[in-house]
Amino acid sequence: MENKVVIVTGAAKGIGRAIALKMAEAGCLGLVINDLRIDEYAESLAKEAQAYGVNVLLMAGDMSKEEDVKKLIDITTEKWNRLDVMINNAGIAKANNLFDTSTEDWDQVISVNMRSAFLGMKYAAAYMKDHGGGSIINMGSIAGITGGSTSPDYGASKAGILALTKYGAKFLAKYKIRVNALAPGTINTEMIKRNFENLEPEELQERLSAIPMGRMGEPEEVAKVALFFASDLSSFITGDSLMITGGRNT
Repeated sequence: MENKVVIVTGAAKGIGRAIALKMAEAGCLGLVINDLRIDEYAESLAKEAQAYGVNVLLMAGDMSKEEDVKKLIDITTEKWNRLDVMINNAGIAKANNLFDTSTEDWDQVISVNMRSAFLGMKYAAAYMKDHGGGSIINMGSIAGITGGSTSPDYGASKAGILALTKYGAKFLAKYKIRVNALAPGTINTEMIKRNFENLEPEELQERLSAIPMGRMGEPEEVAKVALFFASDLSSFITGDSLMITGGRNT
């Protein structure tokens, strides 16, 4: 990752945090840590990343808002005169069934998850196409393949991201821009823990037993795949959605 500048959105916690630290550990030139707000989680992440000798920029912004995405890209490229890797990780999830999901819930999840990936890809690619290409990584989910079970909006948003990834890969290949997606399964994050809070012990065990490896994944295990897609090790891979699920595919 030497000489590469990386943006990670929604990076303060969970998978985003692990990805940001993995990019720093791999020796990237510059790391931009974005989240909705810069709080103690984002600041502590910046300190951990800086311990690897990486130049870190903290930037607050709502990635579902076009002006915030433009600002993120502009400030990054003004600082380093390059952008090599854009990781569209910002996202939310709600545990609502079909009947309990309001139109406001639906619109928010679709906007934060799918619209932010579209905007991040659009404006990162607009810079990359004139500056030698790059790698764009979108955060999908196994729910985008299976439909999910915690809410109707989450799986729909992630399925949209997987389709967007395939479109972007085909359209942007001529500019030397690769676009791939991560599709994690059950990963040990605060978001997953919140979604599991209301499950009965038997139901929780049923969820875990559906994973052939018999456990939740760790954010670090997703981050390793993100590093693969970000680096030149995956130079002939684009349009792929890689499941990180411990063998679960339903």
